[in-house]
Amino acid sequence: MVRGDYVRCLFPFRERAGPGPSPDIVLVTGTGRIGGTPAVIVFYTTSQVTYDGTRRPRYLIHVDEPKATALGQAKAFDIDVTRVALLPVTASYFPDLKDGAVRTYGQDAHVAAVVERRLSELKVSGHRIDLVRAGDPLPRMR
Repeated sequence: MVRGDYVRCLFPFRERAGPGPSPDIVLVTGTGRIGGTPAVIVFYTTSQVTYDGTRRPRYLIHVDEPKATALGQAKAFDIDVTRVALLPVTASYFPDLKDGAVRTYGQDAHVAAVVERRLSELKVSGHRIDLVRAGDPLPRMR
């Protein structure tokens, strides 16, 4: 996996530790290691967003339907910049892991850069970011 890849992940829920119950597409923005295990930084995506008003909240980066379709997705979606996780690249988090590689469903390094900039802006403004680190008993709030 590399920065900008869209992959399937069992993104952890806020309410409990460990992998989530069903795979979702996530955006990879960084790679590294946790101890000796490969690891990635991923952001949660969703196609089911509701909000009040006419303007999309700053913490959501919208990917329109034509772009989503080009990335292999069925419909438009949003990247929630406030939901980020540092996860080991293991089958428990990445169901498409095979022979050390994870199947990608698209690639967009430009969107990864937009997400990283928005994350920095939100942190500076004091916005709450839900950072999940694999192995934490519950997500850390920052």
